[in-house]
Amino acid sequence: MYKKIILLTGSEGIIGKGVINFLSNKYFFICLDKKIYGKKYVKDKYQKFIVDTINEKQVNKVINLIKKKYKKIDVLLNCAVHQNYFPIEKQTFKNFTKALINNIGSVFLTTKSFIPLLKKSKSPLIINLGSIYGIVSGDPKIYTDTKRNTSDVYAASKAAIIQLTKYYAVHLSKYNIRVNCISPGGIKNNQGKNFINNYSKKTPLNRMAEKEEIVKAIKILIDDECKYINGHNLVVDGGLTIW
Repeated sequence: MYKKIILLTGSEGIIGKGVINFLSNKYFFICLDKKIYGKKYVKDKYQKFIVDTINEKQVNKVINLIKKKYKKIDVLLNCAVHQNYFPIEKQTFKNFTKALINNIGSVFLTTKSFIPLLKKSKSPLIINLGSIYGIVSGDPKIYTDTKRNTSDVYAASKAAIIQLTKYYAVHLSKYNIRVNCISPGGIKNNQGKNFINNYSKKTPLNRMAEKEEIVKAIKILIDDECKYINGHNLVVDGGLTIW
């Protein structure tokens, strides 16, 4: 029997992959993403499904499969994100609303849809993926040798996810479902040398995060020894947002 069954959205992203790599020896993962790379099923480790998490029919199909095979989930880990790098001068209403619907809508739909399966767990938990840019503004001066600039809609959607976490933590407590958020700072991931240096200087620890450090923070929230943490936004940023 699996210690915990975790439903992971955005399983093919940097944090999603990191979670599977570092925690699949301890938990079983049901992974959802629009595209799947590598094996779809690994016995006793994970099972992957191609699912758009703002498509209600596709989400319901997975729910029916989980009901038949696993009966419940213990953790809903929302890591799905629609990236948008346009500066405000080049941002369009179409692209803005598309990212907003994907990022916020995914959290809404998965939360609402998986409540019945979470209620069957002895220790149900939802973890949402926020960002430091849902708390503070990105600094345009550091993006000197990368085109992956932070955008207005990314900031808006991450701020909304942090607030949704607080709302759901209150309103799902009647089912004993805890809801928390994790907001990473910049993760080192083959960015340009200037960007890495510029970003690192903004943090008290003078470096970017390794993805393992974000995953270990997620593990802390999953751990049953932390059952009294609810409605919390765990910021993992090397101290960037404290000054």
